[in-house]
Amino acid sequence: MSGATTREGVLTEGLLRIFAVLLLGWFIWNVARTWWVDTSRYTLLLLLVTETFTLVLVLFARRALLRDLSPMAIVATIYAALFFVLLSYGDTTHIVPEGAGVTLQMIGLGWQVLSKATLGRSFGLLPATRGLVTGGPYRVVRHPIYLGYLVSHLGFLLTNFSWQNMAVLATLYLAQIVRMVREEAVLEAGEQQRAYREYRAAVRYRIVPYVY
Repeated sequence: MSGATTREGVLTEGLLRIFAVLLLGWFIWNVARTWWVDTSRYTLLLLLVTETFTLVLVLFARRALLRDLSPMAIVATIYAALFFVLLSYGDTTHIVPEGAGVTLQMIGLGWQVLSKATLGRSFGLLPATRGLVTGGPYRVVRHPIYLGYLVSHLGFLLTNFSWQNMAVLATLYLAQIVRMVREEAVLEAGEQQRAYREYRAAVRYRIVPYVY
């Protein structure tokens, strides 16, 4: 990788991190206003905890050895990092009781914490090589953090349903699929490509066991 490419990657990821933090401030304010009107809506607070935790890890991520700076990867990453600004928090419908949504969010958050703790500083925004991790939740699926997101977002959607929120989250998981595919392409192109191919053969599913 050339020095110019490395500098470009550092600048791109740095700008993404700064922009994400600024949007997080807006998100905190918007969610706090909505929650203040109805303090029983704990799913909003848990969504806030989940997204804040993710962005904190991003800020302290290890510098990548190799990044995917393709337009598709960058667009998918920006959407995945900032999708929450498009969600509706006010005029929504409870499909299931608040407690059921909170339970799903807690399960998803717990799985995220375990997966991110296992990944450590190898966590990041753009598809990149920051070291191969194969232990813990990574023995179940190749992208366990995304599984945690999926469970948490399902809990949020079921207690804060609107067609807008459904469309935003459906688009999010199209973006997540792009990110997963691009992350795997980067890992296969990196120094640990043989180890990664062996890992991929051993752990067949990306996000949901026996499904995908």
